[in-house]
Amino acid sequence: MTSYKIGETLKELRNHRGMTQEEISRELNISRQTYANYETEQRLPNLDMLCRLAAYHHITLDQLVLTGLHPRGIDPFATLPDGYRQLVKSYHRLPLEKQKHLMAYLEFLSS
Repeated sequence: MTSYKIGETLKELRNHRGMTQEEISRELNISRQTYANYETEQRLPNLDMLCRLAAYHHITLDQLVLTGLHPRGIDPFATLPDGYRQLVKSYHRLPLEKQKHLMAYLEFLSS
């Protein structure tokens, strides 16, 4: 039994985004089975893949490997009003390229 949180964290992030293993594996250019093995910790990602996974989900390597997303068991978004929580959830469901477009649009609206 390892003390790693990789599988648990990846599954939580995927579920939060409302995505399937197939969808995420396609975006990462790996097989669905490889990604499934990461979630079940039957296979651990190499350092390059760990960095790609952390960057894809906008989290630190420490959060991915050791502490998980909520090291103290506290959801950081739990206190947000429903509208904000839905906005954050919708944002995280978008592929990275669409997240960039959304941020550019928000900057445009702000100017």
